Amino acid sequence: MSESDPVPSGREIIARVTTTTGDWQLQRRAGHYEIICNGVFLMASYNRESDRQLARLALNRVRRDDLTVLIGGLGIGYTLQAALEDPRIRWVEVVEVEPLVLEWHRRFFAPLCGHPLDDVRTRVIVSDLMDVPLSTRSFGAILLDTDNGPDWLVTPDNARIYAPDAAERFLNALMPGGVLAFWSADRVSEFAAMLAGVAGRVEEVEVTDEIAPGRSGSAWIYLARAQA
Repeated sequence: MSESDPVPSGREIIARVTTTTGDWQLQRRAGHYEIICNGVFLMASYNRESDRQLARLALNRVRRDDLTVLIGGLGIGYTLQAALEDPRIRWVEVVEVEPLVLEWHRRFFAPLCGHPLDDVRTRVIVSDLMDVPLSTRSFGAILLDTDNGPDWLVTPDNARIYAPDAAERFLNALMPGGVLAFWSADRVSEFAAMLAGVAGRVEEVEVTDEIAPGRSGSAWIYLARAQA
């Protein structure tokens, strides 16, 4: 790991670490943090709005109180922050496969999103999402942001998160009327069709976000509802 190495692109490399999940790099550009994993641009602190919309769009569709939410992928922490802002939340379970992301969150990102891991309603599970047991009808919403979407994966193994059997598993873990939401950097019609085939219906919502400091672009949120 090397601290604060300048690179020709103008980015400042803060850390490089190899873990069991791959090669990770934390860098800073124009006052923002960016995370690269296995050579794939994964997340940045300027991707705030779409991460927050992942939680807001899903929770706005849930007509229940006393909610438990599952988040797959901590990221910078914006999705968790937005979920905790909903007064109906009892607790949020955050599944994060890489302990390094938790470390970087506490060291660098927490002030950007209100220190959400310090909230007493937050529970962290360090695990692969697909290895976490999910009880039937347990969650009001499941919010997944583990990659850049179904067609832009960090590792090939993550393709199983976007498969029909996984969608069925997540939907079965929702309370009646609960919402399953996926974040994607791209519009992926094949994935929308698959999810609609499992859930019966899917919403595809385009949201605006910064894709680079000062430059706006789009991300897509895919929403499916468990049968009431």
